[in-house]
Amino acid sequence: MRSYIYVIMVIGLSLLLITPAFAQTEDELVAKYLKKTEKKQSRKVGFIVVNGSFGRLFQDNDYNKFTVRVNPLLASVGSTTPTVEKISSSYELFGGFGMISSPKTAAQFGFTYWLKQGSAQTGDFNLSLVNMNDPGDLYDFNLKSEIQVYGLAGEVHYYLSEPPDKYGKLHNIAFKLGAGFGFYFATWELWDGFTGYNLSTGTAEIIEGKLKGAAPGLKALAGVELPIGLAGLVVEGAAQFQYLNFTGMKWYNSNNEEIVATVNNSGAKVELDMSGPRFQLGFKRYFSW
Repeated sequence: MRSYIYVIMVIGLSLLLITPAFAQTEDELVAKYLKKTEKKQSRKVGFIVVNGSFGRLFQDNDYNKFTVRVNPLLASVGSTTPTVEKISSSYELFGGFGMISSPKTAAQFGFTYWLKQGSAQTGDFNLSLVNMNDPGDLYDFNLKSEIQVYGLAGEVHYYLSEPPDKYGKLHNIAFKLGAGFGFYFATWELWDGFTGYNLSTGTAEIIEGKLKGAAPGLKALAGVELPIGLAGLVVEGAAQFQYLNFTGMKWYNSNNEEIVATVNNSGAKVELDMSGPRFQLGFKRYFSW
């Protein structure tokens, strides 16, 4: 009889020791299941964005100094004297996509295209014979000096208030700060027969193609977003400052010699400085999955 009692006591003690172990394991299994379920239920938020911006450029730039140099050399067959216009502003179009990387942080990436800047005048223009230092007598050309800029650009935004929720809904006005980086390309087309400066030979040479250059760009911004209640669209606006300077605009001849446009007769090459404040307005649409 006593042996049975001992067996029952041993089994009871074993159950008392084993039960907590099983209970702990069960809790861990439940926690793991809940964690997996929560992970499956978590959502990602993305967005598409289209906007445009207007920029004011620094007036004291190389291109404007270049126009001051070349305008006195130009004359017209007609009654009006042509001028190569200075550049004081720029217009940019941007389209891209992005994601919310944390509750208050977003990143976007896309393509930027700037409308052409400069002059494109059709007529019978020539170089003035008054300035005999200008090599060659050129007649009957269209006066063109057009600049085209395009590139790839990205931005990171930090929401100071009211970021979109996990379903991609923006419920109130949101304020944000941001920074951006991009890599840009520029082409500069000048009138037929334009005389540049050969850096290899130190002599004047006619440029027979477009000057080309590439440069990185940086920007800082402060912006605002406002839901408008139409197809999930959000209106966004921002004030920006961008640094973008094409310091190496050039064309190569058949001898692979670098030809540039110059600020003055000393051979100092023209830098296309597109830096300055910008004002942006556009649309954004958030979505989640």
